[in-house]
Amino acid sequence: MSRALACVWLAASLAGCAGIGAPSYSDEADPFRLGLWPLYTADARPWVGSLETRSLGPLLHWDERPAEERFEARPLLSSLYTPESARRDVLFPLAAWRSDAQREESWLLLFGRARQDHEDGSRERLFGAYFDGNTADGRRYRGLFPIAGRFLERFGVDQIDFALWPLFARSRRGDYRETQILWPIFAYGRGEGRLKLRVWPLFGVDRREGVYERRFWLWPFVHRKVEKLDSDAPKRSFFVFPIYGRRDMGPHAMRFYLLPLFARQWDRTRPEARTLDLLWPIFSMASDGAGNDSLAVRPLYARRLTPTSESKSWLLGLLARHIESGEGSRNHEWRLLWASRFGTRRDPDRTTRRADLWPLFRYARFRDGEGGERGSLRVPYLVPMRGLDPDGWDRHYNQLFELYGARWRGSERRSSWLFGLREARSRPGVEWTSWGGLLHLRRALD
Repeated sequence: MSRALACVWLAASLAGCAGIGAPSYSDEADPFRLGLWPLYTADARPWVGSLETRSLGPLLHWDERPAEERFEARPLLSSLYTPESARRDVLFPLAAWRSDAQREESWLLLFGRARQDHEDGSRERLFGAYFDGNTADGRRYRGLFPIAGRFLERFGVDQIDFALWPLFARSRRGDYRETQILWPIFAYGRGEGRLKLRVWPLFGVDRREGVYERRFWLWPFVHRKVEKLDSDAPKRSFFVFPIYGRRDMGPHAMRFYLLPLFARQWDRTRPEARTLDLLWPIFSMASDGAGNDSLAVRPLYARRLTPTSESKSWLLGLLARHIESGEGSRNHEWRLLWASRFGTRRDPDRTTRRADLWPLFRYARFRDGEGGERGSLRVPYLVPMRGLDPDGWDRHYNQLFELYGARWRGSERRSSWLFGLREARSRPGVEWTSWGGLLHLRRALD
């Protein structure tokens, strides 16, 4: 009998994996589907209209929403599709593919890259040392770096031809043409009122008539520049590193002596605007006379003030505090060990509270002006990436180690222990609990 019952459970699990008999969920329906943890568990998320499926604990994950489909096979690959865009990642950030209305691009870290612009029709491909592409007007370029090749509309110039680089290269931008031999040693360029000659590191000159003139001798020690000659405040500088340096532009001036021993900047028309550096970067102080001030005694202490904010840090940022206010908003945040942060931000229409103690947990709560609330708690949170596409790091790696997670929106809550071994969902008046997808309990709430 027990063997027959086990077969029934297994067949039901396989049917769920295949998507057979997907139920519709009413207000009182059990959100959990029959499963067999960790092979297969699934549930509905009524507040976003999604069906979420997991297999092999945290390794395989599907999330289907009305306007979005997600899939992860952690940590190997993931995909995300919406009506406006699509993306796929393999061992993020090693390899990826992106597509939207403007462009389509893919890359394999530093070894290969391809881009197709849907708006102007330009295209480029790079694989190892080989590259090719088309410009928006249909001209084609290609090459095998550093053997020989041609670039068009790259690196800020119209055309680059090279052979056995750095032995030889020639570039063109408008009517200006430049030839380089044994880069960066020899360079000569002329055109559009510009003359350039370089014999590095002995000397070099780069002059554009009526705009600038730059010279160096025994690079990087001696430099002289006259720039912005076509403006009301030409910029003139002379440096003999590290002994002496000066720069003047209108009322602004800078001097340094025995760098990094002493450096100073000031405004001749505003004595209160000044900057002083002693044994840079150990001691520095600055003020612009308009409420922007800074003081640093590194590595012990640093402070920056503006008319709307104050930032302080101790021990090179091991502990830091930031306060900012303006136009009805206020942000107060503490940071600890660079990756951990705690604080509250109040805006006219929303209040945000965060508490991230890396690598133990990440907590966030958002409350709008009408009293609606949503938030999350994740334990642990091992990869605290911000910027650099944090969603990719989270989907591939963080959720592999998330032992407990809780999310809520309004009166509906969701939590998970041990990659779905115990799942709980609650809505007004009712709570569901699932143990391994096999045992589902429903409890009425007062």
